[in-house]
Amino acid sequence: MSSSISDVEILQAALVGLQHRASAIDGKIAEIRARIGGSPRISTAESSRPARKPAFSAATRRRMAAAQRKRWAEHRKDEKEPVSAQKAAPSKPAAGKRKLSPAGKKRIAEANKKRWAAFRAAKATPAKKAAPARKTAHTKNRPAANQPRKPVARKNIAPQATRTVAPPVEQTTTA
Repeated sequence: MSSSISDVEILQAALVGLQHRASAIDGKIAEIRARIGGSPRISTAESSRPARKPAFSAATRRRMAAAQRKRWAEHRKDEKEPVSAQKAAPSKPAAGKRKLSPAGKKRIAEANKKRWAAFRAAKATPAKKAAPARKTAHTKNRPAANQPRKPVARKNIAPQATRTVAPPVEQTTTA
């Protein structure tokens, strides 16, 4: 028991000593600032933050709050509308997936059949124009098979001189 009491006393004495040191340091800081010519500052955290001015006046904030309450009341009223009233007056569907009517599907199917029939008919009738002969790949710069290739003049390029690297110079320091 006595050891825990002495620990508390030691910690309290240490706290008193540290507070005394902190006040001495604050006094020295204030003295140095006075010599520099600066005004004594309260603390950097408090002084760096400017006082905040409200963006809107109180009357404007009241009007904004009243308008928001009105919008919410209207929104809640729409939610509480009976289900039968919603079904009776079907409005435009939400911007989701649109549905194609059976008549629209039928028109599209007929148009596709018509297009394919025209395509098959065009393919079945022989073409009046003869197709141009196909070129083989890479024939532009290649000589004919029975002609020898021309010799190509090559430039004589001398190898570049290799660089020699000087050994690093040792630096001596004088003390």
